[in-house]
This record gives sequence, C-alpha cells and structure tokens, in this order.
Amino acid sequence: MKKGLLVLTILGLTANFAYTQSQRSEAARQVQAGEVVPFGDNLFVKVSKSTKQFAGVKVKGEAVVVVLDMDAGKPGATLFYNLTADPATTELFLLSGTKKLAPRAVIEDFPSWGKDNDQEVDTLDPKETIGGVTLNFQQKGSIALLFDVPPEDAKTPKKLSVALRMVLPKDERRSFVVTL
Repeated sequence: MKKGLLVLTILGLTANFAYTQSQRSEAARQVQAGEVVPFGDNLFVKVSKSTKQFAGVKVKGEAVVVVLDMDAGKPGATLFYNLTADPATTELFLLSGTKKLAPRAVIEDFPSWGKDNDQEVDTLDPKETIGGVTLNFQQKGSIALLFDVPPEDAKTPKKLSVALRMVLPKDERRSFVVTL
C-alpha cells in the first residue's frame, strides 16, 4: 500500500512539473531591449531600438525603428513569422500604451543570401492580410521594422511583441515581449 502511494505521489509530482514547464514555454516571455532570447541550441535573437533609415517611407507621427539581430551560427536556421500591416493579424507588433500598431515597412538583411541580400525597404500594404515570411539563413542577419506611432502616443511606454517559429533545425515557437 505504501509503495503504491509513493508511486502515485511521484507520478503526480512529475505530471505537475511537466505541466508547469509546458505552460512556461507557451507564455510570452518578458525581456528588456538588448537581452538575448535563445531558440534551441543555435539560434539567438536580440531586439534593440534603432535609428536606421527607411528611405521613401513617410510617417505621420513618430518613426520608431526596432531591429531583431539574429545569430544562427554555421548550421543556420529556417524561421517563419507572420508579418502584415494589419495589427489584428501580424505576429510582430508595437504596443504604444494600449494601442497595438502594425509595422509600416521592413528591411531584411542576411549576408548569407549573397547577391539576393538586396536590403531593400518593403512597405507593407494594409490591404494584404496574409503575410507569412520564411527565412533561411546562416550566421548573422537582421530584420528592421518601422512603426508609425501617432503623435499623441509619442511619450507613452512602448513594447514590441514578437512571435517567431524556428522550422529547422528544430521546430520550436517562441513569443516574447520586449520593453523598449
């Protein structure tokens, strides 16, 4: 009887531990700007605010540029993320106070793409709601996002919400919120 009770207690503790671990991995992690977020063993993402220029993109309010610096080492990685100009469907958005803002434009800079790394400014069309992006890269690269913050929200605290899915070498999804 004592043996059975001991076994049930151990199973209960193990199940509780596994459940709390799975809950933690699904919740959006809170990080500070400049903090490194690991994906598996070889992909590392760092988010910072930037002054990078987006030629040809006009904003009505304050231009806020955020850069996701990525390092996948020699093995490389394949990432997927949903990026649209619609705040309801994009997986990378800026919280300015209580407002959810979608990016206006994006620049992808991945040197491992060679001649295909044109680093051009891609303006996001608000009419397009499907915007899945798959990136396959090695070593380092970055994604720069431009947000147009309305003038009345210029002084409000800002946070960037990010949801990325690493497809290769290991299927893993991460969500985190960066305080800027």
